[in-house]
Amino acid sequence: MTAAARMAAFAALLDVEMRNRYVNVALQHALDERGLKGRDRALCTELVYGTVQRQRSLDTLLQPLVQRSVSDLDPPVLTILRMTVYQLTYLTKVPSYAAVHDAVELAKAHARRAAGFVNGVLRAFMRQPGAPLDRLREAASEGGAWADRMGILHSYPTWLLERWAGTFGRESAERLAVACNQAASFSARVNRLKAAPDTVFAGLEQAYGDIAEPSRIWPDGIRFHRGVEISRWPALQTGEVAVQDEGAMLASPLLAPPKAGRVLDMCAGLGTKTIHIAEQMGDVGEVIACDIHAHKLQHLRQAAERMGVTCIRPLLADARSLPDRPGFAGQFDAVLLDAPCSGLGVLRHRPDIRWRRTPEDVASLADLQRQLLRAAARLVKPGGVVLYATCTLLPEENEDVVQSVLDDGDAHLEWAGVHLPSLPPPLRDGARMGRLLIRPDEFGTDGFFYARLMKKNP
Repeated sequence: MTAAARMAAFAALLDVEMRNRYVNVALQHALDERGLKGRDRALCTELVYGTVQRQRSLDTLLQPLVQRSVSDLDPPVLTILRMTVYQLTYLTKVPSYAAVHDAVELAKAHARRAAGFVNGVLRAFMRQPGAPLDRLREAASEGGAWADRMGILHSYPTWLLERWAGTFGRESAERLAVACNQAASFSARVNRLKAAPDTVFAGLEQAYGDIAEPSRIWPDGIRFHRGVEISRWPALQTGEVAVQDEGAMLASPLLAPPKAGRVLDMCAGLGTKTIHIAEQMGDVGEVIACDIHAHKLQHLRQAAERMGVTCIRPLLADARSLPDRPGFAGQFDAVLLDAPCSGLGVLRHRPDIRWRRTPEDVASLADLQRQLLRAAARLVKPGGVVLYATCTLLPEENEDVVQSVLDDGDAHLEWAGVHLPSLPPPLRDGARMGRLLIRPDEFGTDGFFYARLMKKNP
């Protein structure tokens, strides 16, 4: 009988492959549908994320064993082979016989005519001389240009490695590639309206033991180094904490919204940063939370209620239209623009993004980002602050977008630093200059870019 974790992983991966569903959505659906708990849940998650993340490397290992192109295999067969080779290559504690047995059983159930083929390919894979990772390194060494070799070895599209190398240099780009393949740490932010960080941390330690440590980036953050059944954590249910990446926790401090001020979050999404802004304002004043998706604003309302925040006003609208709305142009003390972006800084949490994005997507998003930033410049008061934020590391979406708007004389924006002594020195220096790049290989967080700008008097 096929192990429950592998059955669920196969279902999720096939959902991604055949229906182009986002990996996090497909995984959650499979976990919920099959009610996996504990080790089965952890193994399923590892198989799904790891197989998607290492897709190019896995296909490279499989190709010598398949007479036609790997990409021409039927999706169920390709999915079974990829997830099994992932186990045989990267999961040293998984017994080989169990992984292969379950692969053949899955093939019998979902691609019966190919069961013998699947068995033969996997047996041949295990008979090959040398460890799989050594074979992968050998294949990568024959890959041609540097970006191709690194793309095979670390499983990235060639174009992305070329962009990172052009921006950061080759050595730094490879460190970044390695870091973005590391397992994502889980982190949470304490809601100071309801609790103190020391109190929450002490309660966490008492209930679960040594599973977390204070954030090295922001004093309200908690970084977990072992898993916790988050749905059973009382502090989350009562709104004393919110799940948030440590790098994302810096948006509100960098914005530094004034108490009793009027603040706008132009692309609020699910509202985690919006709520943090309201918390920092002491739940005094007004925070307008704008988004184009009604279901996200509904989630925001529910989260705000749980967190005990009342000063947020959700608004369903395209943020680009806000300057033409009565009572909006030049009326905000601070504006957060958490801009739609390629998401290429959050590959630890969303490994499928590397395969979804193209250079053309980046160019299109940069155009949208410029439109939104120009709108933000019209919405903020003279002397007010605009914080431009993305979760990507590409300068085309970061510095280039900001500089192009600053060069536009009509925007009346300029760089504006802020002193945040609680930040570690490299980030503190960046905040003081008004521009901050948080890299996964430096702090073990997701990748973020922040630009802090001030509106000049016309």
